[in-house]
Amino acid sequence: MAEAILDDRSLWSTDTFLAPPGSLDGRAIVLTGSEGHHAADVARVRAGDLVRLIDGEGIEALGRVQEAGRGTVAIEISEARGHHRDGGVNLIVFQAILKGRGFDEVVRKCSELGVSEIVPVTTERTIVRDSDAASKLARWREIARASLKQSRGIFLAEIAEPVLLAGVAERIHGGLPTLVAWEEEVSVSLVDVLREMPAERSIGLVVGPEGGMSPAEVGTLIESGGRAFGIGRRILRADWAAAAIAAMISGERKGLLP
Repeated sequence: MAEAILDDRSLWSTDTFLAPPGSLDGRAIVLTGSEGHHAADVARVRAGDLVRLIDGEGIEALGRVQEAGRGTVAIEISEARGHHRDGGVNLIVFQAILKGRGFDEVVRKCSELGVSEIVPVTTERTIVRDSDAASKLARWREIARASLKQSRGIFLAEIAEPVLLAGVAERIHGGLPTLVAWEEEVSVSLVDVLREMPAERSIGLVVGPEGGMSPAEVGTLIESGGRAFGIGRRILRADWAAAAIAAMISGERKGLLP
């Protein structure tokens, strides 16, 4: 089968399933567990169906179902190729934990855009307790998986363990070029900051909670090497701001991860 078939837009409605890393280097794979259940019992693939497979780490494949049973699908791989992370910006989003299902939306939208890592952060104005956030990690990671498949992406966003703002400052101090979204910054725009930065392949983005970050918190991040910026007169919802800014960065830097 010709390699170009993976780019054939007529196949973009083909179901995508996430395989374990390293499992797409052979000629066949058997999906079990949650992905096997999704394929066999939810998507209801059957023998002869064409499916798309990704491992979340850069391998994309096309295969044909050989056998489908309850929670198990055997697939023969007909074509596979690798993608590299240097094909886009590795954007690491440090998002303050939000109340309700707000963080779910951050994960969903940022995963669809191609963000490489999403780090839940506890700030002064964070309402949700750390214990609550830790219990939600499994759900956030499942949302990232579903969003990757829905958007036909290649690389799976990592959902990190929650950290304090001091942990973000440490990563900035360690050399990660980082942008700090702050509604009180009116003289420096996102475009200004990006055009002053070298063409880095990895960039951090800090977004605060409902009510924003305090001046002291922003000062800590700036002292560590972060660059504060504003996006104009409007104030974005906390569950939408990170994705909106990620899209702006993608436009300026010719794309995030595929």
